[in-house]
Amino acid sequence: MKKTILALAMIAAAGAANAAPVATGGVFNMYSQLGLDSAAPTISAQFPINVDASITGFVDQTAGTWGVASTALFFGLNWTASGGTLLATPGSYSLNTVTGVVGASTGVVAADGMIKFTVGAGQVAGLINFAYGATTGIRVVDVWNVNANGSLTAAVVPGMENGPFPGFNAAFNLSAPNLVATIPVPAAVWLLGSGLLGLVGVARRRKALAV
Repeated sequence: MKKTILALAMIAAAGAANAAPVATGGVFNMYSQLGLDSAAPTISAQFPINVDASITGFVDQTAGTWGVASTALFFGLNWTASGGTLLATPGSYSLNTVTGVVGASTGVVAADGMIKFTVGAGQVAGLINFAYGATTGIRVVDVWNVNANGSLTAAVVPGMENGPFPGFNAAFNLSAPNLVATIPVPAAVWLLGSGLLGLVGVARRRKALAV
């Protein structure tokens, strides 16, 4: 009985560890680039025009949401990024910058109001609405590499296609969200728990046979 309770407690604790939003810090870079969509140069080939290392925010893997903000002004105005969603399923997608709807990737690389991006193995995409001063609803896409410690490094950041920064991109590197890229946390937790309960059952059967 004690072993069963211990196993259930471990399941609950592991699930709770990832059930709540996780606070994170990070760095916000705004880059200028030539090109749009996933065919745009990666960050290493671009030059930064803004670096803000004081951002704070959260990532909620269970809810699939995230957001960031900073008290530092961006070219004299406040900014926030809210209403963020996470996309961890590998594939090619398009984000409609008018409706905010994500669908299968279509069309060509162009300033067509559709931000095209690809999520690869070990990556997660973060889609979010950037607000700059009085301008809201600027669509931003970051495709992150998920590092071994769960931090997120922007790998591909398609240029924005609506708002005051067409062709520019906003890269958010998050330091401590503890994200898991390809294994859904609840499924992994319950798999662990079922294994523990199975071991408890085996131990009970052996004890009964011994008696």
